[in-house]
Amino acid sequence: KNGMQKLSVTIKNNGAQAASIKNIEIRIPISAKLTENMKIAYGSSSMGQRPVLIHPIGEAQKNSYSYMYAMIQASNNEYLFAGALSWKTFIPIITFEKNEFVIRSNGEGKLLKPGESIAYESIVLSKSDNWNQLLSLFGTAIAKEYAIKKVKKASFKGWATWDYYAYKFSDKDIYENLNLVKEIYPTTNLIQIDAGWYTQRGDFDKSRTDLPGGMKAIADKIKASGMTPGIWIDGFRANTDSEVFKNHPEYFLHDNEGKVIIQQRRPEGPDKDRVYLDYSHPGASAHIAECVRVITKEMGFPYLKVDFIVMGLNNEILKVNPKFKSIKPYNPSITDVERVRIGLKTIREAAGNETYILGCSAEFGPCFGYVDGMRTGGDINPNFDAFPERVLANAGNYYLTGKVFNGDADYLVFRSAEDEDAGVSQEHVKHGGYMTLNEAQMWADFNKFYGKARLSSDKLNILRPERKALINDVFSYPPMDQMIPIDFWQHGKDKADGYELLLAKNGKDIYLGIFNWSDTAKEYDLNAFGIGTINLNGRYSKVIKYTGEKSYEEIILEMLSVNG
Repeated sequence: KNGMQKLSVTIKNNGAQAASIKNIEIRIPISAKLTENMKIAYGSSSMGQRPVLIHPIGEAQKNSYSYMYAMIQASNNEYLFAGALSWKTFIPIITFEKNEFVIRSNGEGKLLKPGESIAYESIVLSKSDNWNQLLSLFGTAIAKEYAIKKVKKASFKGWATWDYYAYKFSDKDIYENLNLVKEIYPTTNLIQIDAGWYTQRGDFDKSRTDLPGGMKAIADKIKASGMTPGIWIDGFRANTDSEVFKNHPEYFLHDNEGKVIIQQRRPEGPDKDRVYLDYSHPGASAHIAECVRVITKEMGFPYLKVDFIVMGLNNEILKVNPKFKSIKPYNPSITDVERVRIGLKTIREAAGNETYILGCSAEFGPCFGYVDGMRTGGDINPNFDAFPERVLANAGNYYLTGKVFNGDADYLVFRSAEDEDAGVSQEHVKHGGYMTLNEAQMWADFNKFYGKARLSSDKLNILRPERKALINDVFSYPPMDQMIPIDFWQHGKDKADGYELLLAKNGKDIYLGIFNWSDTAKEYDLNAFGIGTINLNGRYSKVIKYTGEKSYEEIILEMLSVNG
């Protein structure tokens, strides 16, 4: 409907014996005459791994595919589109070859009895003279496919533990920064406790013994300040030292030789290895349900960040465990996507609909319908080089935010080496960096345009005043209702090629963000926005509020005619 055609694809065993599905391939010919210099866009489909990629058709790369969509800029006024509408049994991998959209999936040996059939994922096709309209329709269609009538309303402002402290934070660190962020902006409303609060990865029903009163006491303290307490779990992994693994190794994925798949990270010490929850086993689902019940009902956390969802998928597990050649789940009749969705469904039901669930480190599709928010770009760090990459990754998913989930761009980080002490995380790129104030301002300005959660993650008592002021600056902006990267087709040639022109609205207020990621000054033609031409120095950004009479939709059309 509304210009999109939905394909129903069925796989059927017409033979007399059981058959297994090895691979699936669907080819969709294109009748339009295409040339090699016409551009194709492959949509962002996972946090940090596959941002939008745009290149000429004739210059295919190893990453020229998407789990979401492919869109061809056939001419100035025609765009051809193929997208996946569901990810319930298989992961559709969409690419373009020899004038055909090609969609492939690993069948994982899924069995079909004689005469049995199975529905493949829903695929949509369309063409239009407006690429923004195509993506908007696509987001609406996904929401309908998953019966998402309304995304949970959210506007979070506050502080989080991870980027500065990583695993090593104390209750005093939490309380100190809680008080300081309230001083910076009195109406902050969320404190997020990230990884490191539990005894062992996987035992998420037990708090670290050096946190007085455990996580319940911390949640109570946060609530008493008038803020919401948030908490992190690894929803798909554990350590071999965890009680759940010691008592129930059968809850975890094995290979075809019956060996538990273990990622050995170091010879000894905490978090030395990782094992993978097998949600085809009912015991694994029962375990995570009990952990979530304790966290939400006993500890009292109404905000749950579920991380490493991607580690429920076979190819991601084998990628970091190359010595293992195969995966054999407890129930081999279901696919890895089905296992992921069982895990997420279990977490959602145990948490209750009143709990806000943020998905993290995920392939987006399998999460739809179970999460309220979604991290859409890789982990941020306090370095300028990270910013344009994260802008591309996050803003490229603009058409999903507000329809399928609330976008989340990760933390506000404004520190340089001068804003750190010995307690700063020693994780790679988290410490000892150099970032000028105007570079930090660029990340602040982007967060005004994207995301429903804006959480500072520096150590606030040593952050210099002018950098603290950036937190207040971001918090003072309302979260945007809509946003579009106006120069979508001009960027995305690689993951560091971030957008430079973002247009957004909140209610009747319209804003334009200009971001010059280069090292030299640039000139921008902004006549369609009513402000003529402006020059912007390298590594600077500017946010301008619209004062004219045009509607948001009118400005989009006029700016796309120049930049689209």
